[in-house]
Amino acid sequence: VIPYRRLLVVGAFIGLVECVSGIVPARADEPCLDSDAELGAAGRRKGVQKRDFLKRLRLEMSAWGGFFASDLLSTSYDYGGAIAFYPGEDFGFEASLVVTPFDLAVERPLTQFFAGQTFKKSLAFIAVGNLLWSPIHLKVRVSEKSIAHGDVFFAIGAGDTISQTVQGITFDAGIGLKLYANRFLAVRFDLRDYLMIQEAVAIER
Repeated sequence: VIPYRRLLVVGAFIGLVECVSGIVPARADEPCLDSDAELGAAGRRKGVQKRDFLKRLRLEMSAWGGFFASDLLSTSYDYGGAIAFYPGEDFGFEASLVVTPFDLAVERPLTQFFAGQTFKKSLAFIAVGNLLWSPIHLKVRVSEKSIAHGDVFFAIGAGDTISQTVQGITFDAGIGLKLYANRFLAVRFDLRDYLMIQEAVAIER
């Protein structure tokens, strides 16, 4: 049986959390008053905005940190990173590495029935390659005179989990959100599902 695993990965470039605070929605009936500013006079909405930059031929590096939740092992923290390249505006390729402890806390009360510990805690390395698709570009108002741009993207791919408890190929799929402070810095949120065959204490899932 292949399990359904969830991994919430929050990848952030340092110092950008404040760029998404204080978001205030603009009214749909506000007129455009200043054609030279990104927002109209007095912060009124201007309408459709051009992107600050294009992702075509763009290389991105991300740092990740979050939580790993498994239906067989204990929930734990994780960390890692990814590197992505976009040959076009909507599609890209990504290679990522996630490191997380594999532990089975529920097994500890049963060790008195066995000769010593039956499950050893260890680090697992999840390395996968993904195809990225960014069909949605969005913008949010972060102050009276500025707009933050972002992308909603989907990821699907496969790779390998380096651990004694995992057998075969690891598949993953997920959805994510990027909010750009500028063309060089962004805050990224990911929700990934990793599917793998895993065995621990003679239980296979």
